[in-house]
Amino acid sequence: MEKWVVSTAICIAAAIAACTHDGATGETNNDCQPKVWGLIIYPNGVDLQVRDPFGRGQAIGTNVVIRASDGSTEQGRVQDTLHIAGEYNRAGTFTATVSRPYYRSQTISNIRAAPTPDGCSVNTANVPVTLQLVPGAPPLRSIVIVGAQFLGAPGQQAQLLVHFDADPGVSTAVTWQSSDSTLATVNASGVVTPKCVTSGGTVKVTATSVVDPSISAFVNMGVTPVATCP
Repeated sequence: MEKWVVSTAICIAAAIAACTHDGATGETNNDCQPKVWGLIIYPNGVDLQVRDPFGRGQAIGTNVVIRASDGSTEQGRVQDTLHIAGEYNRAGTFTATVSRPYYRSQTISNIRAAPTPDGCSVNTANVPVTLQLVPGAPPLRSIVIVGAQFLGAPGQQAQLLVHFDADPGVSTAVTWQSSDSTLATVNASGVVTPKCVTSGGTVKVTATSVVDPSISAFVNMGVTPVATCP
C-alpha cells in the first residue's frame, strides 16, 4: 500500500471581520457598523473536531469540504491538530464531507449554525468527528511537522515537533536532517538553529520515521540575512 510523504508547515490564522464594536460600551450597532474604531473576531459557522479511533486529534492531513444549502462549497481550514473550521461568520445548514488516506470517507448532514440575536454573528456549530480506519491500513500512516517559523536572527532557535498518524504503540522516534548546515542546523530533538549569513536563504528540514524510513515529512524555513558576521 502506498506510503505518504507529507510536506507541511502549519500556520494558524484568525480571521478578523470588518464589523466593529464600541470599545467604550461594548455595544454593537444593529447594522454592524462601527460607533468607534475597534475590532470583533467573529467565529466560523462550522467547527469540526477530528479525532482518530484512538481519540487523538487528526485535523492535520484531513480533507473537509463543506457544502451550504444553496449549493456553494468551501474547503475546511485546519486550525490546529484537532479543529477544522469553515463558513466564516455564516449562518445556515451545511453538509461536511470528511476524507483522509487510509480512513473511510464520511458525510455529516444537517449541520446548523444559528445566527446570534443581533444578526451580526453566528453561534458556531461544533461537530465531533471520529475517523474509522479501512481494513488493512498500515500501523504507521503519515507524519507531519509542526512549529515551523521564520528564523529572524542568528542563534534564534525554533522547536519542531512531529505529529503522528499511527496506531498506539508505534514508535514515534524520528531522525532529523537539514538540507544546508551553512544556513541552519537541526539537532536530534528537532531544535533548529540558524547560522549567521549575509545572503539569507531557505533551509529544508526533514524528519524521517525510524521504524519506517519510507515515511517522512519536511518544512521549509527562511533564514534572515544580516549585514555582517563575526
